[in-house]
Amino acid sequence: MSQAPVVTKENDVWVIRIDRPNGKTQEYRCATESQARQLAMVLGKPDTGGPPRPAASSSSSVA
Repeated sequence: MSQAPVVTKENDVWVIRIDRPNGKTQEYRCATESQARQLAMVLGKPDTGGPPRPAASSSSSVA
């Protein structure tokens, strides 16, 4: 299981690092702290392992 994302500021760029189960570290870079914290929150959620949800259909039926 991956660990919680780590958010740091490096050279005026916010960096998110996540250690993956395969031993590699994945990085994301954001312009603002707010973006980085929100992305870290999303990336830190556990994977449910379920299938993706189908897209909602906005078409109307024609009679």
